[in-house]
Amino acid sequence: MPEGAGQLPLEVLRARPPEGAPARAAPVVFVHGAFAGAWCWAESYLHRFAAAGYEATAFSFRGHGDSGGRERIHSFSIDDYAKDLAAIVADCATPPVVIAHSMGGFVAMRWLERALADRERAPVAGLALMASVPPGGLWGPSLSLMAFQPTLFFELAMVQAGNQSWMSLDTVNRALFNPETPREAAKAYHARLSLESQQAVLEMQGGLRVDASRLRGRLPIQVLGAQHDTLIPPAFVRAAARELGVRAEIVPGVGHGMMLGAHADRAAERIFDWIDALAGRPEREGL
Repeated sequence: MPEGAGQLPLEVLRARPPEGAPARAAPVVFVHGAFAGAWCWAESYLHRFAAAGYEATAFSFRGHGDSGGRERIHSFSIDDYAKDLAAIVADCATPPVVIAHSMGGFVAMRWLERALADRERAPVAGLALMASVPPGGLWGPSLSLMAFQPTLFFELAMVQAGNQSWMSLDTVNRALFNPETPREAAKAYHARLSLESQQAVLEMQGGLRVDASRLRGRLPIQVLGAQHDTLIPPAFVRAAARELGVRAEIVPGVGHGMMLGAHADRAAERIFDWIDALAGRPEREGL
């Protein structure tokens, strides 16, 4: 396992293109969200991108998955997670495209905001945000959840306070998937969710912000939202995209866990097309 900046071993999953697959110039690095780990990319995205010719890497933040530090998860900050991402990117042979979900999107923006203050060129080839926490943090989305889904808001608040018993199967299903997803389909994911740092969540709920103007126009950015997302509703995704100087695309038929489940390919296809456009390649018919 490689080590993050805090000398904690980080779990890293890699998938390489099969022999004969078309080579892509930029590798991809997947960044998970709160309560998750590298496993959430392993179900589909990791090998799907490798099959398309990309060197694909997914890692777990400290305290998540099989990375070190689980015993002190609640002390870790967003900047600690940003250091982990920086260590993974530094290990890439060429600047990667970073594909980040939910909290991972906020971490990636926070890291890039600081990195771009110290250098002329971005350390990545592009940033794709999937149902990302907005640059302004979680305050707005949390108020929306409290107003329109008060029961789910209360349950998630209890989980964030460290009461993992409130992370019921029904809670997971309503938080991650669309309303038509069978309850049983969430079972495998429910078993793999872990604790999240209370420090990191408080920072996103409180005063920690990303100055989107420092990213705008400095690197290619894609912003994707989910039609049935109760945690980061489409209105907040569109507002974040405007701050970043791009247009959001809302993927139909999916919930917050855009990379999981039967409809994971819907967001993947949009990312493929965006990366192809960056490289000047014609859009693909499909994989």
